[in-house]
Amino acid sequence: MMRGYKFAGGLAAILALSATLLSAPLQPALASDHAAAAPEQQITSLTEMDSLEMGNPIVEPRTLPVTIPPFDKETAEYVLLAWNNLGMHCISDSDPYWILLPPANDIFAQLVRRGDSPEIVTEGVEISYQVEAGFEHPENHVRFWEFADKLFGADLPPGIGVGGLGVNGVMKLEEDHRAFVAPFVPVVPYPDDGSYNPYPIFTITAKDKETGEVLAMTKTVAPTATEMGCKNCHGGGWRVAGVAGFTDATSLDVLAAHDKNSGTNLVEKAQNGEPMLCQSCHADPVLGTKGDPELLSFPAALHGWHANFLTDREGMQACVACHPSRPEGPTQCFRSHHSMFMDCTNCHGTMEDHALSLLKKEHEAGKKGAARLMANLKPRKVATLEEINPRTAWINEPDCLNCHEDFQMGMTVDAFNTWTEGPEGLYRNRHDQMEAMMCEACHGSTHAVYPATFNKLGEKRDSIQPLQYQGNDRPIGNDCTVCHTVQPEFEGHHPNSLRM
Repeated sequence: MMRGYKFAGGLAAILALSATLLSAPLQPALASDHAAAAPEQQITSLTEMDSLEMGNPIVEPRTLPVTIPPFDKETAEYVLLAWNNLGMHCISDSDPYWILLPPANDIFAQLVRRGDSPEIVTEGVEISYQVEAGFEHPENHVRFWEFADKLFGADLPPGIGVGGLGVNGVMKLEEDHRAFVAPFVPVVPYPDDGSYNPYPIFTITAKDKETGEVLAMTKTVAPTATEMGCKNCHGGGWRVAGVAGFTDATSLDVLAAHDKNSGTNLVEKAQNGEPMLCQSCHADPVLGTKGDPELLSFPAALHGWHANFLTDREGMQACVACHPSRPEGPTQCFRSHHSMFMDCTNCHGTMEDHALSLLKKEHEAGKKGAARLMANLKPRKVATLEEINPRTAWINEPDCLNCHEDFQMGMTVDAFNTWTEGPEGLYRNRHDQMEAMMCEACHGSTHAVYPATFNKLGEKRDSIQPLQYQGNDRPIGNDCTVCHTVQPEFEGHHPNSLRM
């Protein structure tokens, strides 16, 4: 069964719109009459053009077996919590041509010694991670390792990621977070059986360094997806299992479009064995690349350009055209209980709003390309462009406390336009008020905050630790005696923590 989202009427319409963008003058984009662009500069919404069926299958939920690790509250001395920090890591397995995100999943863990005053353990222990059977050899399923030296300047051994780790290994202590971390684990969503599984499970084990005694064990998913929708406009279909992955045709067409619109020769380079890391030209905080200082940042360029093709879309339709967040798709990366009454736009804004927040930051930095892309975008969450707060991707993001003021039940479902000030304010980097537990340790990963029962591969898959330690899918701390052997009488972690 297929569902078709309506897009532009083929290549001619796309090229016509590209020509409009490229010919638009560098007019002041922050004028109060921003919405009143000249008729010849108006960009027609793709929904108004002839339809091009995306041809994406509806994937019904299925339940893969999950074994919940044992935990005896009466005898256990330790609690081990583990998580992925992003809630989803996307991979562009278009390696022979270009890449924007390599296989690189971050896994975190915190070990707690139980007691009437629990302690975080950071010394004298070794914490290891091991991927589930069938995912041990990512090098057999993507061509990243053939081109890693060209893309990242590193001749990586097969199966070893850009951080020097494989899919099995030992985590390192990150003292600032009081957590153990395995950075850039190169897991991919392709098990050996040829299927697509964006939620591989890792076993995390804590051992005494001297004796080798196992102190605690738990499991967590490392979400990783290749359901990136470039093929929806660029053609080529899906590469793996009919639901995910980049074909050569899609990858090549992306470069051909870039060559036509930007005067580059990326197709020629790729055909000569020189694929392109997008962020080598376009700066990106997530990879730490500086790029060309005269060019737009990668997030601003990507969203700014494509926003002009995806205007006036309802709800999350523009988001799912590219991101693996389609509820009917094989990934459905938004798995939290919030997904029952919210979608991407509640926090990130519509495609127009999202792009404008990034482009406005670039415009303020003097990037000439920003004005051209902003010229015909109209904000939808707020009345005028002046009201859009500029931001840098991956650093200035929506804050949980925008809705959950003073850690109470949210009185609104709109977190757009109030951004964290810096990396330290991000949910994935923050701690409780005691500067002890990381927020994600107890509440779950971004986009999979507990209860997180909307995983396409089974409702238990994202809730292993709440089920292991509490017997329910609520945030850790719903039962204080998981870590505290004596019921606490005050809220030490944050206000309202005793009522989660």
